[in-house]
Amino acid sequence: MKRPNLMYEPAREAVISANAASTSFIQRKLGIGYSRAAQLMDRLEERGVIGPANGSKPREVIAK
Repeated sequence: MKRPNLMYEPAREAVISANAASTSFIQRKLGIGYSRAAQLMDRLEERGVIGPANGSKPREVIAK
């Protein structure tokens, strides 16, 4: 079972390389479910990698 803390770096690298972040993007890239992807999105936001939610649009990637 893939845990969110083990998936943080791959998620961070994926959103930075794509320059956009969404829960569904992380699900597809890492092959995980919605709950884990949402937890990773929260963690990425807390650590300043991505910006806050903006409706249904992908979040802005702040870290480069």
